[in-house]
Amino acid sequence: MRNREDRGQLLLGVARGAILVCAAVLMVLSAAGPADSATEDTAFLVAKGRVTYRVYCINCHGAKAKGDGTLAELLTVKPTDLTLLTKENKGAFPADQVMKSVDGREQIRGHGMKEMPVWGDVFQTSGTQPTGSDETAEERARRKIRELVLYLDSIQIVE
Repeated sequence: MRNREDRGQLLLGVARGAILVCAAVLMVLSAAGPADSATEDTAFLVAKGRVTYRVYCINCHGAKAKGDGTLAELLTVKPTDLTLLTKENKGAFPADQVMKSVDGREQIRGHGMKEMPVWGDVFQTSGTQPTGSDETAEERARRKIRELVLYLDSIQIVE
């Protein structure tokens, strides 16, 4: 890479490509429409979260979520090891904090650069609604974030 702008363009291009290539996978998973969360199996939600992770997070956080993705060396801030969130939070998985961090829309954008993309905005526009679905873009974003958080909770290393 010649300079920081080239690296930024590469990162942006890879992220866009991942979104386009994997949107089809997410559309297939959501083709059944939004299910009642009380009746949906947790393992299925975790599996959907794993797909979301592989589409949107793996390039920076790595296949094993250790913060060593293929783009990690290009970033000025090292990606978090997502397997240690519970351990670093005194044995309790910080689900609310993780949801807000992934969503990213609550932070005041005038207070400096964010290290992570604002996934809440991306999840609102990614994929399409299944025919007959009354799920709003906001509901879709929140559902995807919830599924991702369930997946992250499932991969915690607690020793």
